[in-house]
Amino acid sequence: MKTKKVIGYVSLTDPFHDKVAWSGTIYKLREAIEMAGYEVRWIPYNVSMKNKMLYYYLMVQNRIFHRRKWVTKFHFRPLAKMWAKDIDNNPALKECDYLFFPLASQIAPFSKNGKPYINISGYTVPDMQNYYFHNENEQAMTMAIELETVAAQKALVNIRSSKWANDGLINHYHCDKNKCHILEFGPNIDTKDIRKGQTYNGGQLRILFSGIDWNRKGGNIAVEAVEILRSKGIEARLIVAGPKRCPKICKEKDFIDYIGYLNKNKANDYKKYLSLYENSHLLILPTKAECGAIVYSEAAAAGIPCYTYLTGGTGSYVVNGVNGYALPEGSPASAFAEQILHDIKTGRMPSLHEGALNLFHDRLSWEAWANGFSKIMQEATA
Repeated sequence: MKTKKVIGYVSLTDPFHDKVAWSGTIYKLREAIEMAGYEVRWIPYNVSMKNKMLYYYLMVQNRIFHRRKWVTKFHFRPLAKMWAKDIDNNPALKECDYLFFPLASQIAPFSKNGKPYINISGYTVPDMQNYYFHNENEQAMTMAIELETVAAQKALVNIRSSKWANDGLINHYHCDKNKCHILEFGPNIDTKDIRKGQTYNGGQLRILFSGIDWNRKGGNIAVEAVEILRSKGIEARLIVAGPKRCPKICKEKDFIDYIGYLNKNKANDYKKYLSLYENSHLLILPTKAECGAIVYSEAAAAGIPCYTYLTGGTGSYVVNGVNGYALPEGSPASAFAEQILHDIKTGRMPSLHEGALNLFHDRLSWEAWANGFSKIMQEATA
C-alpha cells in the first residue's frame, strides 16, 4: 500500500544523478521534494532526431535570414506537443499523483494525462525580453508567452524563485495570486559539506567572483572594484571561478587568482569549489541580468556577505544590511569599493556574516524550500 504521494519529475536530464543541469538545481530540487515527504519518479521525455532537427533548422534559418533568435526549445509548440505525447506514453505516469515541471511546464497543457502539475521556474518570458533574451524572433516570443500563460493558469500551483519572477506571473499572465508562491533556490552543494567562510578582521581580503558568463556577471567591474580597494590600502585579492577561458584582464593583473570552471560532478572539482567559499571573505557579483544566482545561496550558507546589483531576482537573495548590499543598477565599480570599504571600517563584516547565516537558515536553504513546498502542497490539495 502506497504511504507517500508520488511526484513525477518531468525533465530531460536525470534528477537523481546529474548535478550540473540548470547549475545543479535539477538535482537539488529533486532532493528537496523528497525532503518534503514525497516519493519521486523521473519522467524523462525525448523526441526523434528528425523532429529536433526541425527546430534547429528553423532556429538557424531565422538567424541567417532574419537575424532573429528563437527563445528556447521548450517554448516551441511542435516540440512541446511531441514531448507531451512522450510523457503520456511513459508507464511510470500511472504511479504519479502529481507532475513537477522545472523550466518546461509549457509542455503540460498539451498532455492528455490529466495529472495536476506544479509549474516552477525563475522567470517569465516578458521580463526576459531585452534582459536575458535579445533580438528574438517576434513570432517565437508570441508563441512562448502564449504557452507560458496557459501553463501557469492551468497549474495546480506556480512556484517562482524570486519576488521579481512571481510578480511577472501575476502582472503578465494574470494568474490567481493564491496559486503563486515564492520559494528561493538553495545552494547546489550538500549542506553537510558546507564550511563557514572567513570573517574579515584585517590583513588580506579575499574576494570571490563566481560566474561562467564573465561579461553578464560583471567581471570587469569586479576587477576594477578590487583595484580601487587596493589603491585605498586594502590588501585585496580577487579569486575568479566559473569562466571556461581566462579573461584577458585576469592575465594582466597580479592580484587575480584564476580558478576557471569547476564541474561539481567531479569529486576533485567539487572539493575545490567548496574550498573557495571556505577561504573567502566576501562575494562580488556585479551582474547585469540575473534571475537569482545560486551563488548567493551558497555564499549565505558559508556566511559570506554578497555585493551585487539590484536587478531581476537578486533582491530576494541579497538583502541590504543583512547579508550584503544590492546596489542600484548602473552603479560604478567605485560604488562597490566604497560600500565594501565602509563595511570594513565600520566593523559591519561580522554582522553581515551572521546575517548571511540567518538568511540561509530562514529562506535560502533547501530545508527551507522543502518546508515551504510541503505547506504549499497541503494548502493546494486540502
